[in-house]
Amino acid sequence: MFIKLIFGLAWIGILCLGLAGIYLGIFPESLDMIDFSSYLVRGGISGVSLIYVLLFLEKIIILTEKPKELKIKTPNGILKISSNSINNIVKEAVGDYPKIKNVKVKNKNVRKKLKIFVSIDIISSHSLSEDLALIQQEIKNRIENYLDLSIVEVELRVTKLLQGN
Repeated sequence: MFIKLIFGLAWIGILCLGLAGIYLGIFPESLDMIDFSSYLVRGGISGVSLIYVLLFLEKIIILTEKPKELKIKTPNGILKISSNSINNIVKEAVGDYPKIKNVKVKNKNVRKKLKIFVSIDIISSHSLSEDLALIQQEIKNRIENYLDLSIVEVELRVTKLLQGN
C-alpha cells in the first residue's frame, strides 16, 4: 500500500511539473516571479525529487530480489519450492487448453497460503465463463495435487479476446 501511495504521489508530481511547464511555456515572464530561495519552493522541488529517488530505489530492489521460495513442512522435513516452479506448473496446466494463448503467471505467498495470478489471451466462445471457471479449477487442482498446498485464490485475467476460427 505504501508503494502505491508513493507511486500515486509521483504521478501527481508529474502532472504538476507538466502543468507548470505548460504554464511557463505560455507565460515565460512569470518565471521571474518565482522566488527559488523560498523554503516552500525548495521543499516542493526536494519533495518531488525524493519521491522519484524512492521509486528508483524500490524498482532496483525488486529487480535484484532473489526468487521467492515457498516452504512446506512434510513428515520428512521442510520442502522448499521456488516461485518459478509453481509458475511452470500453472503454465503446464493452462497450456493443456487449445483456446489459450500467451500465458503470464505470478504467485504470492500469503501466510502459508498461495495466491496465483494468471494473465491469458483466450479465443472467444459462447461458453467463455465456463471455460474460465474450468481453467481456474484445473490450476487449483494441479497445484493442490502436486504440492499439497492450500490456495487462497486463482485470479484469472483475460488480457485479450481472440476471434475463433
